[in-house]
Formats: sequence, C-alpha cells, structure tokens
Amino acid sequence: IGALSRSLGTEGFGTEMTVSVDLAANAESLGARVFRPQTLDDLRAALKAAKAETRTVVIVVTTDRLEGVPGYESWWDVPVSEVSEAPSVRAARAEYEQARAAERRFL
Repeated sequence: IGALSRSLGTEGFGTEMTVSVDLAANAESLGARVFRPQTLDDLRAALKAAKAETRTVVIVVTTDRLEGVPGYESWWDVPVSEVSEAPSVRAARAEYEQARAAERRFL
C-alpha cells in the first residue's frame, strides 16, 4: 500500500507504523506456531511444516517496505487528488489523467 501511496504523489503518507509491534510474539503469546524463515529454502520448509500443524500458524517474512515489484501490464484506476499544493501530487494527477484518457472499457 505504501507503493500505491507513493504512486499517488503522497510519499507513503500513513503507511508506516511509528510504533514497533512484534506481531509474531503476539501470535505466539496467543498459542500460534510461528515460523521466521530467512531464506527461500526456509520459507519452503515453513510452508511444509505449517501444513502439518493442527493449530494456527504464522509465517513471518521480513521485507523492505520500499522495495517494489516489477511493473504490471495493467493499470489500476485509483484517483489522485485534483487539488493539491504538493508538486508530487500535481504530477501524479497529470499522469492519472493521461492514463484515464487511454483507459479502455470492456463492458
């Protein structure tokens, strides 16, 4: 959601927690089995082990919140604010209007 916010010119506003919450520890305190894989092989092993569990399972994968995924071959119509003093929002709105003009309807 942070990447979406940045694409709208709002620099990730409201998408970063300022308080650190250990959700895995919380899940463990409630009786869940928690896996914390560090590698792809660890993740595969955790997924396999999770299938054998009879209780709630949480798999925690640490990620970089600023790391994005490659582009998509589609466009998600998420409106950008029409009025803003922020140059980044105005630029995002101009891009939005261009994409909107090229939008094709399938229904």
